[in-house]
Amino acid sequence: MVDVLLLEPGSGPTRSLPADAGVIARIQWRSRPLGLGKYRPDRQVSALLSAAGIVLDAYDLVVGRYLNTLCKLQLPAAARTVVDLDDWAYQYSAGGGSFSDHLKSAYAAWLARRQLGRFNAFFVVSPRDAASLSGLTATVLPNIPFAPPSEPYPAMSSRTLLFVGALWYPPNRAGIERFLARSWPAIRAACPDAKLSLIGAAPPALRATWEQSPGVSAPGYVDDIDSAYRHAAFSIAPLHAGGGTNIKILESLAYGRACVTTPHCATAFEADLGGAGLFVAGDDQALARACVDWLSDPEKPARTAIEGHAAVSACFTRARFEQQVRRLCASAT
Repeated sequence: MVDVLLLEPGSGPTRSLPADAGVIARIQWRSRPLGLGKYRPDRQVSALLSAAGIVLDAYDLVVGRYLNTLCKLQLPAAARTVVDLDDWAYQYSAGGGSFSDHLKSAYAAWLARRQLGRFNAFFVVSPRDAASLSGLTATVLPNIPFAPPSEPYPAMSSRTLLFVGALWYPPNRAGIERFLARSWPAIRAACPDAKLSLIGAAPPALRATWEQSPGVSAPGYVDDIDSAYRHAAFSIAPLHAGGGTNIKILESLAYGRACVTTPHCATAFEADLGGAGLFVAGDDQALARACVDWLSDPEKPARTAIEGHAAVSACFTRARFEQQVRRLCASAT
């Protein structure tokens, strides 16, 4: 049996809110700026839980979706806990920001890491994140494509490259803008009929700017993602920063579309895919050459896609996901 408690940050005082069916309580805590108080337990949260008749001592295991959320609970000394550290490496990375950004990021990382000793075990999304948690109990959960077709789509005689992702997300945006500036002109010079479809939510003004590049369309969010994959020659993931396992790559392979990507993305699941389904390009010029090569010889991405689909189907499964969850929860209790 599982009870669901919804905790969320807010700008006002800590308070209870109406809860949806299936949620035992909904509490909004007073969010504090980054500092020593950010991860401090909120006594008012505990008082509201008590008033709602919720006794944390009664639970065999407490699982938190976010580190900050679980930190707001005044947990009993004997409580056994698991925290989901989604995008752990990216959350505390300043990327290419200013010196001030790097200092803030380093401070945030120091504060967050200090909290880890309060909990028993952790879910992460890649071996790269697990390696950063040396000495702690952590399990990698395979990031499963959400709703791919039952069979991969057959290869098409297409000239369209496809990117699917949240284009407001800074690593995605930066990767696309770099690709448009440094790789796309060379691709269009070699293949004048090449097209690039950028699928995913982004501000209209930003999408309009991207569409000024020849052959580029950026419709934003689309209702029929299946059609986008069906009519693509292959996908691209030209990202050089960010965390997680880049579900966009796994989804592409599940649909039967190979992917041109970077070492940063490929290393997130190297142990599972071993490069199957991918063309890993080390720099901007290599990304352009890879795309031109696949557009010039469609049999290459078609063969690569078959290998990638087989690898995803074998490794990124619900059964494996459940096995990893059960294993970690058993070790925590």
